[in-house]
Amino acid sequence: MFIHETAVVDEQVEIGADTKIWHFSHILKNSIVGKGCSIGQNVVVGPDVKVGDNCKIQNNVSVYKGVTLEDDVFCGPSMVFTNVFNPRSAIRRMDEIRPTLVKKGASLGANCTIVCGVTIGKYAFVGAGAVVTKDVLDQALVVGNPARQTGWMCECGEKINDDMVCSVCGKDYQWLNDVNDNSGDDGIVFVDLAAQQKKILPDIEANIRAVLQHGKYIMGPEVKELETRLAEFVGVKHALTCSSGTDALIMALMAYGVGPGDAVFTTPFTFIATAEAIRILGAVPAFVDIDPGTFNMSVEKLETAVLEFKKDYPSGLTPRAIIPVDLFGLPCDYDGINKIARDNDLVVIEDAAQSLGAEYKGRSAGGLADIGCTSFFPAKPLGCYGDGGAIFTDLDEIAEKLNSVRVHGKGSDKYDNVRLGINGRLDTLQAAILLAKMTIFPREVQKRRDAAQRYTRVIEGLQGGGGVVVPGVFDGYKSVWAQYSLLAKDGEMRSRIQERLKENGIPTAIYYPTPLHLQTAYQDLGYKKGDFPVSEDCAGRIFSLPMHPYLTKKEQQRIVTAI
Repeated sequence: MFIHETAVVDEQVEIGADTKIWHFSHILKNSIVGKGCSIGQNVVVGPDVKVGDNCKIQNNVSVYKGVTLEDDVFCGPSMVFTNVFNPRSAIRRMDEIRPTLVKKGASLGANCTIVCGVTIGKYAFVGAGAVVTKDVLDQALVVGNPARQTGWMCECGEKINDDMVCSVCGKDYQWLNDVNDNSGDDGIVFVDLAAQQKKILPDIEANIRAVLQHGKYIMGPEVKELETRLAEFVGVKHALTCSSGTDALIMALMAYGVGPGDAVFTTPFTFIATAEAIRILGAVPAFVDIDPGTFNMSVEKLETAVLEFKKDYPSGLTPRAIIPVDLFGLPCDYDGINKIARDNDLVVIEDAAQSLGAEYKGRSAGGLADIGCTSFFPAKPLGCYGDGGAIFTDLDEIAEKLNSVRVHGKGSDKYDNVRLGINGRLDTLQAAILLAKMTIFPREVQKRRDAAQRYTRVIEGLQGGGGVVVPGVFDGYKSVWAQYSLLAKDGEMRSRIQERLKENGIPTAIYYPTPLHLQTAYQDLGYKKGDFPVSEDCAGRIFSLPMHPYLTKKEQQRIVTAI
């Protein structure tokens, strides 16, 4: 033990072996300082404070009454603990001291402030200058005023990467994802947007502040920047953002002049928005059944439907377009679809609402047809915090029309209206959020693929596959896994599995329980049950499991065990 001659150590203080106390420090009565500690210059350790073994308290730190430091805690220069939450000079509140606990191995950066009453978790890291006002999780990295979590820290003091592995010592921290579970006790969330937000919150907040500062809330500079980055990501000349995925489809159809008297081939096994966009413009959806392996439009059935339609046009209808839907994140067979379109003078509008980030034969979803449309609904692989969408094309003329259509059909300016249009602009704030999300989007896509691969591997390892059929993976295709959907043997089995999962705190969803041709809104088209047997069969057996980039191995094992 070493105590500098200028230091003051009161009576009734315990100091462990090999501890050093340096210049002008003061250790007050009834305090305990463990062995192997270093107490720097001008440090105050208040009465009744307990400091564990091997702690380092740097210069000018105040450790007030009520604070407990476990072993191996680091306190950076000039950081401070408070011990009363709302001090007043004229009011004595020493009987209102709130205890503060700093757990083993935590590091508190220079000039940070720890407000009394909080617990700093094991091996947590508080950034320099941060103001901590609430509990910090084990191994969390927090920064700012008030402090907010921006990542995780390894026990060795290095930041854990996005794969939850320390790039220095190689330790795997996948289990830390369980700490992010925001669904209640032992619950699993279907799409974990909270875990994603924690990773990029500083970027989101900075981007939002920038918009608030310049005040250009409609078509601000972030919109143009986002469009440039989206075009590069998809590999097309033009990307135009818009107000929703539904509006993207409507605008695409308007750009090609689709309207009353026109027929558009599409799938009955999808969300209502696809056919809704067609009908809103006065055109008629001509449904084509799906392939049972992909859940996407069958190329063979599309070819048959187009030929039959041309032989016997329904009264007053002309086939104009095809809208294939890349369901659950898997692209359609665009080589086959585009060939049918070329042979029959049809335009192809790719509904990539669920597939941005997917690939087909080395090309990116959204850029696989004459024009592509996507959605930024929050639960999509790339989602904003509201509604939003985008349209992709290599065609200059179509891009020019789309630019006009999304602002009320404007010509040279917004008061020169050269065609019918809509109010289809994306808010600048949503663009700012999407720009932050795009920085981690490629990594999240790979994490989705990893999670899907784990699901498939474990489910196929069950006896008889657990009685369910896993989604297919095909050469030349890379799904973005917007959903991970299984087929049960029948509807009764699906209900039993869903109930068992629900009992175990695991949410599921059914996409889609009623095919579009059987929806009330389309009764006037004359379709009936049995017209599209594959879609109807899948609708009666399909269910989807939780899927997002932050799904842990432990959670997936629990889900499959319940199945």
